[in-house]
Amino acid sequence: MSQDWKDLLKRFESFLSKLNLKKYDNLREIKTVEQDLPRNLNPLPIIYEFYWDNTNFVDYDEMFEEYWRRNFTPDGVWAFVKKFFYGCSLSFVQEGFKARIYRTWMSLLTQFHFQYLWNAEVTSAPLESSAELDMDGIDGVIKFGGKKIAIQIKKVSFRREASGRRFASSKRKEERYELSGWVEVPYLVEDLRELRRKQESARCKEETRERAKKILAYFGDEGYFQRLSNGFIIFRPAYVHHVWRTVCRQLKVAQHGKLFRVRYEEILPLW
Repeated sequence: MSQDWKDLLKRFESFLSKLNLKKYDNLREIKTVEQDLPRNLNPLPIIYEFYWDNTNFVDYDEMFEEYWRRNFTPDGVWAFVKKFFYGCSLSFVQEGFKARIYRTWMSLLTQFHFQYLWNAEVTSAPLESSAELDMDGIDGVIKFGGKKIAIQIKKVSFRREASGRRFASSKRKEERYELSGWVEVPYLVEDLRELRRKQESARCKEETRERAKKILAYFGDEGYFQRLSNGFIIFRPAYVHHVWRTVCRQLKVAQHGKLFRVRYEEILPLW
C-alpha cells in the first residue's frame, strides 16, 4: 500500500514540535548503562515500530515502558543485570536504560524526519529504511534507476575533531545489499546564541567568525535546518534537494561497477 508521505511528514513534524524536551533533561547526564547491548535488547526494533513502520508517534515514556515490559525477561534485562549490575537496585538499572535509550531515540527521530521529508520531496527515488538495515550500519537505502545508495545520517559539530565518525562500510555489506554508493548526510545541532556571540566577537579568530557565520546561514530562512520552538532540529526541503543533487552528480560520473562515496564535508562544507 502506497504511503501519503506529505501527510505523514506533516503529522510527524506536528509530533516533534510538541515534544517536551525539558522533561527529560535529567536523563542527559546519566551514563550508567554504556555497555554494548545484546541484540535482543537493542531498542531499534521498537523505535522503528512506533515511529516508522506503524507511525504511532507515542511519547518517550510510553515507548520506553513498552520496551521495558517486552524485555523484562530472564534472558533479557535480568541476564544483563546479572552480568553487569549484580547487587544494584532494579530502579538504578532501569534509569540507566531509560537514559541510554533516550539518546538513541532522539537521534532516530532526527533521522526519521529526514526520511519522511525525503520521501515527500524526492518521489522519483524512494528511501527505504528498517531496523534490520540500521542494525547493520545503514540508516536507509535510496533506490533510483536500478541502483541502491546507502545513507547514514549523522550529527556533526562546529569542531571538526568532534565529527570524526565514518561509515562502518565493508565489502560484505556492499555485496549483501548490492550497493552502488554510500552517502553521509550530516546535520548540525548548535547553540545559535553562542554562534552569534562568536560571529560578533573581536576576540575570536577570523576563521572562527566566518565558520559561525556560515553555520548561522544554514539555520536561516533560506538555509538547510530549522530549530523548532522546543529546540528540536529538523531539516528544510532545500537540504533534501541539495543532497539529491549531490547524489545525482556522483551517479553521472561513477565508474560502472565501482562503488562511490560522498563524505559529509562534500554535503556540508564547514572546514
